[in-house]
Amino acid sequence: MQAVIFEQSGRPEDVLVVRDISSPIANQDQVLIQVAARPIQPADFLFIGGRYRIKPVFPQIAGLEGVGTIVACGTEVTSLKPGVRVAFRSPGAWAEFAVAATSRVYPVPSGIPDTIASQFALNPLTAWGLLAECDLPKSSRILITAGRSVVARILARLAQRKGLKATLLVREGSGYSILDGDNSQMIAQGTTVDGVLQDVVKNGLFYAILDAVGGPTSLALIDALEPRGRLISYGILDDGDITLKASRLLYKNMIWQGFGIDGWLNNTTQEQLGTAQQELWEILSDHPELLPVIDSFSLSRIQEAIHTVYETHCPGKVLLVG
Repeated sequence: MQAVIFEQSGRPEDVLVVRDISSPIANQDQVLIQVAARPIQPADFLFIGGRYRIKPVFPQIAGLEGVGTIVACGTEVTSLKPGVRVAFRSPGAWAEFAVAATSRVYPVPSGIPDTIASQFALNPLTAWGLLAECDLPKSSRILITAGRSVVARILARLAQRKGLKATLLVREGSGYSILDGDNSQMIAQGTTVDGVLQDVVKNGLFYAILDAVGGPTSLALIDALEPRGRLISYGILDDGDITLKASRLLYKNMIWQGFGIDGWLNNTTQEQLGTAQQELWEILSDHPELLPVIDSFSLSRIQEAIHTVYETHCPGKVLLVG
């Protein structure tokens, strides 16, 4: 089979090569999937660079998620069968065939195209898990950073469905804007995160803040929380150092936690995961624009695909297909 491989960590354009290798074999609790499409995510570049929570084992097939059709099942698999179309998350997705544990495989409803289904296993499930961790009553105010990201867009839609009031913090050139999560209407603008949030919290603090950025701006987010509020960090767009006094946390009686999709999946119940899949497939069926696609390339054109990712600044993903 054809696969995109790297034998050392580094920049994707420097270390990725396309090779013909033997197809993998499904172990007892795994399925073998003929892959149809795979999105290129920031997490993929972190994985290739050796900076992700999942570490490569060399020689490593790149890619962490996709969609395809099951062609074989391990001896202990009873809930799935060949011919079922599934989204999945597993290292080695950038190949014609990939294996995945049944716990990371999600049957795709009919009518959902590969362009949407290929992106299901990371961003949509992350958004659902983040709100599940908050466990907020209706009408609670939440702030979502990196407000134009795919996760933020899905979070805003989920919040609306659950009766929560979502507000988006977005970077605008050299400054920042606050948008209404329901309609993207401008609420406030400022040159710093602290400044723009000070204007917004005059109308009330936030019960939860979902942060994909990190870095020193986390201090301004803490100040925007209600007492006993929750700050969830799920991204490292800025992985810079933070200087923080303990009193800043203690006097808020707040919770500050990290979130990773694999850790959440390892600790969620099958009932909760089933509810997540049902709600997310319904939302994505009604709103496919939440997961836009910029362009698609074959595996053999991986370098062109990477270049397109670097050069494109509009929302959406580049797919590897076939």
